[in-house]
Amino acid sequence: MNTFTTILKAEMVNYAGFNVYRHTKDPSERKRQKAIMYVIAVLLVMAVAYIAGAAYALRTYRIGRAIPMLYPALAMALTFMFGLFKSRGNLYRAKDRELMASLPVRSLPVASARLAKMYIEGVIVTVLVLVPAFLVYAVGEHPGAKFWIFLLPAILVLPILPVALAAWVGIVFSALIARVRHKVLAEVLLAVLVVLGTLSLSMVFSGGSAVSINMSDIMKSEDGRQLSSKEMNDRIAEKAAEALVKIEEKTPFTKTWGSWFSGDKPAGIGILAAVSIAVFALTLLVIGRNLFSISAKLTPMAAHRDYKITELRSRSVTEALLRKEAGRYFASGLYVSNTIIGPVIVVALSVALAFFNIENLFGNAANLPFEAHPTAAFPFLIGAVFCMMSPSSASISIEGKSWWVIRSLPIGSEAILNAKLLFSMMVTAPFYCLSEVILLFTMRVGLLQRVWLLLVPLVYCIFSATWGLFVNLKFPKLKWETETEIVKQSAAVFLSILSLFAALLPGVAVLMLPGGYSDLVTAILIVVVAAVTYRLYTKIRSTDLMQIGG
Repeated sequence: MNTFTTILKAEMVNYAGFNVYRHTKDPSERKRQKAIMYVIAVLLVMAVAYIAGAAYALRTYRIGRAIPMLYPALAMALTFMFGLFKSRGNLYRAKDRELMASLPVRSLPVASARLAKMYIEGVIVTVLVLVPAFLVYAVGEHPGAKFWIFLLPAILVLPILPVALAAWVGIVFSALIARVRHKVLAEVLLAVLVVLGTLSLSMVFSGGSAVSINMSDIMKSEDGRQLSSKEMNDRIAEKAAEALVKIEEKTPFTKTWGSWFSGDKPAGIGILAAVSIAVFALTLLVIGRNLFSISAKLTPMAAHRDYKITELRSRSVTEALLRKEAGRYFASGLYVSNTIIGPVIVVALSVALAFFNIENLFGNAANLPFEAHPTAAFPFLIGAVFCMMSPSSASISIEGKSWWVIRSLPIGSEAILNAKLLFSMMVTAPFYCLSEVILLFTMRVGLLQRVWLLLVPLVYCIFSATWGLFVNLKFPKLKWETETEIVKQSAAVFLSILSLFAALLPGVAVLMLPGGYSDLVTAILIVVVAAVTYRLYTKIRSTDLMQIGG
């Protein structure tokens, strides 16, 4: 077995905790790992169902030919985004740099193995995106044999270029973070800028190339007659086809790009493969030969300060625990950036609605065959975004090897858990207050709708923090090498994000209800979510921390 294969096996041996599940002798640990695998499987099924459903919608509106154009680009974008945020931990990690540098191995096999791991993750993402979408495309469009012949090469080629670019951008991001004084703040700002920049670009491109579909124009005929469901679908399909034609006219490469994967011009996959392999080879040559030196230069250097002991202060238990939580939280830029994205998006949405009327905006973009009430559903949308990832969903796991300190404190479990819960709410509170101030001054709604705009996001914020701590107590991950494992790959975080989809369901229900019932249903939903939150909190209070972590 050569050096590359050995290192790659070491990188992949415990992917998603599978090796722990295979060899652990602890029944509770085996049960926990099995539950994690079930959670991952459910999330994968949901992702595949969503992708297939979106592709089926395109086929339903007779623009299935857009699938080979959109989904390969989506697969590359997702591979790049995941690779960008994980390249620092996977490729340039400093934790084992000294150990690897001391071994009788060159840096090239080490870099090759780590890039290969990123490539394998990209292939997994590409399979999840392309296979369900292309199956829907094949059923509806009946492509020729070339489509099936070149499907596997397309899956293997698409992740190469995004992985190479993510490695280079990771160097830039790591260098910027290493050379500023406030490293955590820099990492958070870079992550927020990337996310907001991606959202802004998607809005610009969609706004510049798509056709506005006004429901009032679709639901009625020229003589004012209400259209049937079939006639309405035909008109929506016509408008969607016009939008696709405009996209192809404004960006001719999109049509050529789609022809590469539809089987019409499969030679394009060869061109993409040649370019991707060339960029990947250059990346491997430059980074591979200098991995250890690059990693050393990218390692943040902390300057020691001249600390002076002045006076000792006594604080209450709650204040001391909150300060401890704040120190742990703000010590990790990855932790902060991942938990702050949702609240930042909420504030961005609130600012955007100062310039757009939600009723008009929804009416121009929706394709729903019923009367919708976006103003009634909007508080649930805001609340659901707050549920993207709560700090509490990793507050137990982030303790890691320091968990014994928590267990040895002469403090009850309830006080420690209450502090973690309270700190999670304190992180969200400034964004909630800022967004509410903006919305209450900009949205033109009645008094009762303003009350719902205050209460629904508030209840959702409390529910998100409580649910996050609950699932982290059920699925703690105290043994980890990098913070990426607990912030991006742990079962607790997956389940916390899953609450986002559950939180959207009440909003969908209110959106479709007749206007006279929306207030009553909203009030009932607030009571239900509050009751579920209280039930979760009682479970948290009864948890004994001495039983966590063995």
